Amino acid sequence: MAAGGLLSTVPKPGFFHLDLFIKDTKDVTPWYDDLKGRMEREKGPMENAMANLLSVFAFRIERGQGEARKLLEKLTEKDKNNLNAIANKQFIYGQLMRAKDEMLCRDRLQELLSDESDAATARNARCFAEQAYALTFDVRDDSKDMVSKVRQAISLLETALSLVCNSDALTEEECLVWKYYLSVCYWRFDQVRNDRQDKTPLTEDDRKEGLLKAQRLLIEVTKMNPSWKHGRSYIARAWALLGALENKCRETFKRYTSPSYIQEEIPRAEGLQFGCFLKALEINPNDSEIYRRFGRSYMRVNMFNEARRMLNKSIEIMPDCRSNWFAYYDRSQVSMLEYDQKRKEAPGPAASPSKELLQGAKQDAVASCKGVLTPFNIYHVGKVCHRLAVHPVTGNVENMDELGDALDNFTMALQLEDGFANPRIHAARGQSLQAAGEHEKAAESYKRAFEKDDATFTRNLAGVLRNLLELYRSDHREHYIAELAFWINEGYKKYRYPNIKRALQGSVCKFGSQMIQVCQYLIDHDKSVLAGFCLECFERHNDLRCRSTAETMRRRLQEVDDERASGADDMSSISTQFRSNVHVNLPVTVEKPRHGQEFQYDFFVSHSSKDADWVDYALLPALEGDLRFKGCVADRDFMPGKSVFDNIIYSIENSYKTLLILTPNFVTSEWCKYETEQALMESLKSKSGRVIPIMLHVCDVPRSVRTITYLDVSRDAIGSYDWLKLKKALEETPPTEKK
Repeated sequence: MAAGGLLSTVPKPGFFHLDLFIKDTKDVTPWYDDLKGRMEREKGPMENAMANLLSVFAFRIERGQGEARKLLEKLTEKDKNNLNAIANKQFIYGQLMRAKDEMLCRDRLQELLSDESDAATARNARCFAEQAYALTFDVRDDSKDMVSKVRQAISLLETALSLVCNSDALTEEECLVWKYYLSVCYWRFDQVRNDRQDKTPLTEDDRKEGLLKAQRLLIEVTKMNPSWKHGRSYIARAWALLGALENKCRETFKRYTSPSYIQEEIPRAEGLQFGCFLKALEINPNDSEIYRRFGRSYMRVNMFNEARRMLNKSIEIMPDCRSNWFAYYDRSQVSMLEYDQKRKEAPGPAASPSKELLQGAKQDAVASCKGVLTPFNIYHVGKVCHRLAVHPVTGNVENMDELGDALDNFTMALQLEDGFANPRIHAARGQSLQAAGEHEKAAESYKRAFEKDDATFTRNLAGVLRNLLELYRSDHREHYIAELAFWINEGYKKYRYPNIKRALQGSVCKFGSQMIQVCQYLIDHDKSVLAGFCLECFERHNDLRCRSTAETMRRRLQEVDDERASGADDMSSISTQFRSNVHVNLPVTVEKPRHGQEFQYDFFVSHSSKDADWVDYALLPALEGDLRFKGCVADRDFMPGKSVFDNIIYSIENSYKTLLILTPNFVTSEWCKYETEQALMESLKSKSGRVIPIMLHVCDVPRSVRTITYLDVSRDAIGSYDWLKLKKALEETPPTEKK
């Protein structure tokens, strides 16, 4: 199977134990309103699933427990044996401390689940199908666990169908409705897997099984009896989804032949994917969802006028942005893509099309956010605002208000559930900060994007380097050279050769003399291979002086390699000839700590000197430059003339938290052992958790800190979720009285 797998034939009824996204959502009112609207429009076998889910939404609304109870009591009056409704009532009665009613529900469930009749089998199957509907309601592609949720929904529906495949306990129409929702799950499973930010690219075979299975299921649904009272609605939607699948299969598979059934049913002149949509509208011309899918299909092939016409019709049928927010989002996308096309067709490099299209895109994007707030549609508002603010060719800021709106929206998107883990949002924020001239913050945003992006996308590392080089060019603080060298090394570990050159090329082209200094720093610190990759990028540099200097350095590197091959191992000559005298002094970027009433520093970093690069150029810029905590590190903040022991004790006592950077070097360092002992003593005295271990490289955790939960970043550079956890730990309210 492409996903899923059969489950036990006896369900665990109820929705409250399911991993629904609303558990982490502060306000479920938009979803409640949306589902209530759907229940008025969509009738059929999934009505009970909607009613059960609506009760869960009502329960999550402030003072909504009573309404949730009434919804379920009404449902069990209509269907007294609905397993999910009884289980949901049992949960709510327990919350309302109605023990007698809770026990009655429990006993009724036990009685129904012990039944082995055909009617009981059908009841169990409906329970599975309803739970699948709940899991995939309003799937958000950016959610970190949607893949597992959709996979679970597929398992539930396949189990439901397997229970009744040879039974007369269910009507054929109800089974076909389940097959329709199963096909939707396979469609969404492909979508959420392909859109994941931390993915490796999916192969054609990875995607083919699920998409073709969805296609076969939909063909079955189109053969449903149209005289059934809900038949035309499901048949029309099946044809619409077949049209979308035709489009996706043609884009995805090198060798794809449309099923003979579709070829026979759809006139060739219309094109199969568009013909499927036209057939759907012929069957049901009043379904806003069909028009939306049709418009999206036109958008994918840049037929913008046709796409807008279909989306306008979808919004005309259902203007409420809470129920039809996706149509507003799609229409905004159409306007933005059309603007991009006109920009490419502009007569001259400095010319740009009217921004009227972007104004319309912003209105629709804001409307979609009024419907539902998710990271990806707020991020979309930010993208539109950025384009309104910045000239598309020169990059000059034309409207600071729009640029401010862009930054506000990107920040809001990062603060929502799963937003901080999305590299696209960090990268877009970095682009806007760069346009605003805030290069330090831009570099940090691009770092977060680089840390979470896949190993084929080098543009975010290029953003890190470009903004660090801008900072160095403006104030010549030498530590930026060392920081650049660190991130080039991180990029090489992630991208390898020759991909790393794609990230370096733009920086070399624009910042030639500064990159020569970076190359020399790499040579001085035994990174001659990386220096060689950088120097290769100078081969076609416009500046003759930079090009000749790079050529000389490359030639000397080759001579040194030849000397090493013959037994010599001396880099002193090249280091002496070109040494840039880089002396790294870390800047103090934060003047006042967040916990300044009681502490001089927010954190002290205990680490081995051999791990200083990561501390200086990854940890400190993130915590100080981006998150604005005030840190203390030995090389920068220890008081000259004081003994090292006194400096350590003073720094730990006057820091709210101590970060222990766990590595094999840390474990063998006597200074680190002493700092750990002092930090634990201070934590014990204050009776609060003052120590945060961070596992940078796998090592034996010291016995004294094994009982403390640590952040594990040993698989890669520290990731977005770990920065967020660290931020929360450092923001916790300190003890009211320091002891």
